[in-house]
Amino acid sequence: MKHKQIRDILKTMDIPVAYDHFHSDKKVEPPFMAYREQKPDTFKADGLTYYRPYNYEIELVTIKKDPAIEEQLEDLLTENNIPYDKGDEVWDEEEKIYHNFYEI
Repeated sequence: MKHKQIRDILKTMDIPVAYDHFHSDKKVEPPFMAYREQKPDTFKADGLTYYRPYNYEIELVTIKKDPAIEEQLEDLLTENNIPYDKGDEVWDEEEKIYHNFYEI
């Protein structure tokens, strides 16, 4: 899946979405999402790269535990035939926000 495809799919959730981060001059309140490309698991042989999948991590940020928005994201990925693994949920004590990570 290419960068534009994943961005367009995530934007259908009607919450702010950015690649990697939001610019510091733009104040964004949770919930919001950021996605970033991860190291690909390429297939190489004979000095050539034959297969280079695009892997992304989606970070969903909320003020409180929000199972409804997590389910909305999971349903969106499933509806678009995007396999995912839900990773860690992290509470950021300093900023008072939750981070939920999905690998696609």
